[in-house]
Amino acid sequence: MFGKKKPVATVTAQKLQQAAAHGKRVVRRRWLSIGPRLLVSFLAIILLTGVIGLLAAQQLSALTTTTTELTTHDLPEVTIIGRLRTSLFRQRDLEQRLVSAGETDVTGDLAALTTTLDEIATQRATLQAFEPPDPSGTASNDTTLVQQFIDGLARSSSASKQIQSLVASGKIAEAQALEQNQQAPFVQSLLDATVQLRTLEQGEAATEAATVQQQSSRATGLILALTLFSIPLSILLAVLITRSLTDPLSALLHATEAITAGDLEVEPQIARGDELGRLATAFNTMRLNLRSTIATLAVERQQTQAIIDASADGVMLVDAQRTILQFNPAAERLSGWQKSEALGRHCWEVLGCRGTRPEEAEEHERLCPLTLALQSNSEQASAEMRAYTRDGQQRWLAVSCAPVSPGETATEPQRLVVGIHDISQLKAVEQLKSDFVAMVSHELRAPLSTVTGSVEMLGLLDPVSDHESYHEVVGILQQQTRRLRQVVEEVLQLTRVDAGRLQVHLQPVPIAEFLNSAMENTRLAWIGDDRALSLRAPQIDPLVWADRALLEIVVRNLLDNARKYSPPGGSIEVQVDLAPTGDRVLVRVDDQGAGIPPEQLQRIFEPFSRGAHSSHNWTRGYGLGLYIARELLRVHNGEIWAENRKEGGASFVFSLFTVADNSSEEASAEEEKISV
Repeated sequence: MFGKKKPVATVTAQKLQQAAAHGKRVVRRRWLSIGPRLLVSFLAIILLTGVIGLLAAQQLSALTTTTTELTTHDLPEVTIIGRLRTSLFRQRDLEQRLVSAGETDVTGDLAALTTTLDEIATQRATLQAFEPPDPSGTASNDTTLVQQFIDGLARSSSASKQIQSLVASGKIAEAQALEQNQQAPFVQSLLDATVQLRTLEQGEAATEAATVQQQSSRATGLILALTLFSIPLSILLAVLITRSLTDPLSALLHATEAITAGDLEVEPQIARGDELGRLATAFNTMRLNLRSTIATLAVERQQTQAIIDASADGVMLVDAQRTILQFNPAAERLSGWQKSEALGRHCWEVLGCRGTRPEEAEEHERLCPLTLALQSNSEQASAEMRAYTRDGQQRWLAVSCAPVSPGETATEPQRLVVGIHDISQLKAVEQLKSDFVAMVSHELRAPLSTVTGSVEMLGLLDPVSDHESYHEVVGILQQQTRRLRQVVEEVLQLTRVDAGRLQVHLQPVPIAEFLNSAMENTRLAWIGDDRALSLRAPQIDPLVWADRALLEIVVRNLLDNARKYSPPGGSIEVQVDLAPTGDRVLVRVDDQGAGIPPEQLQRIFEPFSRGAHSSHNWTRGYGLGLYIARELLRVHNGEIWAENRKEGGASFVFSLFTVADNSSEEASAEEEKISV
C-alpha cells in the first residue's frame, strides 16, 4: 500500500555507503570470541596462581624440613643430655653416700641408685635413638661424641652395679676404693662430656633456628613479591576483560535507553568482530527496521486520522465502561460537545440519551438504543435513536457499533468503535413524504368525491326546467376539475424537475402585464375569498426572459402561499422593481401573515417543507409549491428568497433577467427553446 519495505542487508549497506560518503572510515577490528578470550584470561590467572603456589610449597617444604630437624632432633637431644647430667649427679651422690655409710642401713640408697640407673638407661636408649651408631665412620663430630658418651654411660652403669654389689655384700672398703679410684673420675668425665655435648647441641640448635628464620624470611619475601606481582597483573587482566565487555554493553544500553525515550537516531558505535560486535550490528539493523516501521505506521496513522477527521459521520472510540476515548470533529458537530469536554464522559451522556431526573436517566439508560447496541454480543450492531445536542437541538442518529479486534494478549481491555450518522433529514423527508402522500390523496379524493356527486346530480336535473341548478352544478364541476388539474400539474412538474426532462421556452414577456393577467385568473379561482390582491409596477413595463406557462405556475404558487398564511380580510401585494444593476427585475409578493422563523428562511424552499403558522388560519398544503417555484426559477436563471417584513408578514422575492441585458441577437429573437 505504501511501498515495499527494504531488506535488512540493503539497509545496512546503505548505512555503510552513507558513512563512507561523509568521510567516515568504518573499521572493523578482529577480536577473539568472548568465550576463548575469557578462557585465556582465566587460564593466565590460574597459571600465575599455580606458579606462586608451587614456589610457596617448595619454600615451605624446605622450611618444614629444617624446623622438623630442630624440633625433633636437636632440641630433644639438648633436653635428654640435661636430664642425663642431672641423673649422673644423682648417681655420683648416691655412690659416695653408699661407700661412706659404714654400718648404717643403705637399703634406701641402694633402691634409689637402682632407680637412677634405670632412668639413665632409659635416657641413654632415647639418646641413642636420636644418634644411632654409624658403622661407616662418616658421621659428624657430635655423633661420635654422643656414641662415646653412650658407651661411657654403659660402663658407668656397670661400675655402679659392682659398687652396689660390694656394698650389699659388706665389702665397703673395696667399694670405696672402686668408687674413688675408678668410678668417681669416670663419672666426672661423663659430666664434663655432658657439658661439651650440651654446648655443641645448643650451638647446632641455634644454627638450625637461624637457618629456619632465614628460610622463613626468604619464603615470605618470595611469596609476598609474587603476590604483589600477581595482584596488579590480575587486576589489569580483570579491567581489560571487564572493559572489553562493559564498554560495548554500555553503548548498547545507552542506545536502548535512547530508543526507549523515542530517539531512533542513536547508533551504537561498536566496530568489532566478536559476539558483541555482531549483537551491535543486529541491534542497529533492528533500530533501522523499527524506525522504518514506525515511520510507516505514523504515515498510516496520519492518513487514517485524516480520513476519520474528514469523515462526515461521527466516530467515537469507547472502552468497556462506555467512556469516550476518541472523538472526531464530525462527532463534535453532531453532539455540540468539544473533544476536550467529551473525553472521559459516557457516550450516552454526550449524545443526550439521559433524562434530567434520576428516574428518567435510569429509564433512558435502560431503554437507550445506543446502550442496547453497545450491549449486543454480535460482531456489529446498529440502531436508530433520537438524540439531543448540547444546546437542546433534536437529531435522529443512526448508530453502529463494532468491537476493536483484541491484541495478542487477552488482558487488553475491550473497546468499541461507534459510528454516528445524521439521519435527521432522512427522517424529516420520510415524514414529509408520508404527509405528502396523505395530503395528495386527500386533495385528489375530495375533488373526485365532489365531481362524482355533481355528476350524479346532473343526471337528476333537467337543463331546461332546472336551468340555474344545472349551471351551478356545472360551475362546481369546472372548479373541482381545475383543482384536480392543478394538483396533477404540480405533481407532474415536480416529476419533470426531478427527472431533468423539463422543457423551457424562453421569450420576451412584459412582466407587469403578465402579472396582472395571472392575478386576474387567481381572483377567479378565489371566488368567495375576501383577501385583496394588488399590483404595483413601473410605468414602463420591462421585458424579461420567461416561459409564460412555467412562470404562471410560479406566480400562482406564491399567491397561494400568501393566501394560506394571510388572515381573512387581509391584502396581498405584488410589486415590480428594477434591480440596482439594471439587468434584473425583482418581483416581490408580500403577505400579512405571522412571518417565517429565522431558522426556516433557508429551509422553506426544500421539498415537503411547510412554514410555521398559527392555528386560526391553518390550510392544507403538501410543501411543494415553494420548492417547484424555486426549481422553475432556476431554469429561468433566476433566484428566489424569503424575507420578513418589518411591519409584519413575509415577503417572497424572485428575480428574472431583463431582455435589455442580453445581446441584440437574443433580443430580436421571438422565442428560445431550452431543455433542462
